Amino acid sequence: MANVGSIATARGEQFTHAHVASLSRCNSGFYVLSGCDVHQAGTPGLSVVVDSGYISSGFATARKTVSGGTLTVATPDGSLPRMDVVYLDTNGTPGIYAGTPTAISPSTETDFKKMASPSPGASIPNGVILALVYVGAGVTEILNASILDIASYGGFVAEAPTGTTTSGLVPQWSSTQKTLTTGLTVGTAANNLVQLDGSAKLPAVDGSQLTNVVRNICIYIDNNSDVIETGIKAKICIDYACTIQSVALHGSPSGSIVIDIWKVSYDNLPASVANTITASAKPTISSGIKSLDSSLSGWTKTISAGDWLYFNVDSCTTMTNCSIDLKVVTV
Repeated sequence: MANVGSIATARGEQFTHAHVASLSRCNSGFYVLSGCDVHQAGTPGLSVVVDSGYISSGFATARKTVSGGTLTVATPDGSLPRMDVVYLDTNGTPGIYAGTPTAISPSTETDFKKMASPSPGASIPNGVILALVYVGAGVTEILNASILDIASYGGFVAEAPTGTTTSGLVPQWSSTQKTLTTGLTVGTAANNLVQLDGSAKLPAVDGSQLTNVVRNICIYIDNNSDVIETGIKAKICIDYACTIQSVALHGSPSGSIVIDIWKVSYDNLPASVANTITASAKPTISSGIKSLDSSLSGWTKTISAGDWLYFNVDSCTTMTNCSIDLKVVTV
């Protein structure tokens, strides 16, 4: 089973320079993310096994995949023990750094974790430190009891993307394959990815297929100083499909006005009162200067691209000018 421990030492145990290096490298972004446990081989011998997993190999870098594998322990000295270090290089490849055979100190100590010597070598290769391996004099197999986990662990790091990209194209990421494809061309042509210009503005593109865009259809009626007369005051063509959301009126001076709205297609011009879209809820100001209707009870609210709207004043008292605002949403 995996030989997972802690870098913390118990009372009387040695905190070696390999422990210090493990923590120091962790502070520089070299640490285990998951897996990477070190343990004895299935059939014990002069080898140890490193499990697969992931590591961080420096800050601002993507995580590295560790494939794991079996490491061969160098032939033990016949009379002196040594302390080896299992590590992962900066690419995630496992390695074992052999220590120097040294007499046990204190000489009566039997727990390698409490021995001042042998100690790990002083030039542990760069990368993530995983474990100490005590190689006793003349041993023929390495067991879990001789392996001490001193790895440092850290948080999530993004996966390293693989694949190639082309300069000037925006890469596309595959979350399942963990690869980058060539990507999309930046521009304003078909199937391009739109990019803001140097003034952080959208370039000129065809927005005819945009939907759910709020727009306003506004008409202003002004009869100078005279009261607004009845009759048709405006005829406009709407070149986009939309749905009417509300109608607002604002006029002056305070008075009353009733306005009807007619709608026909280009082929059926001209429009007449028979083409009204307001039913019995015509836009109306009664003894005031403004009104707002969002319910539009009975209205025909849909407008097709190319429809014409006529605005007809049915009646008016006192008021000399009035604005009509239809709030619509594109479809």
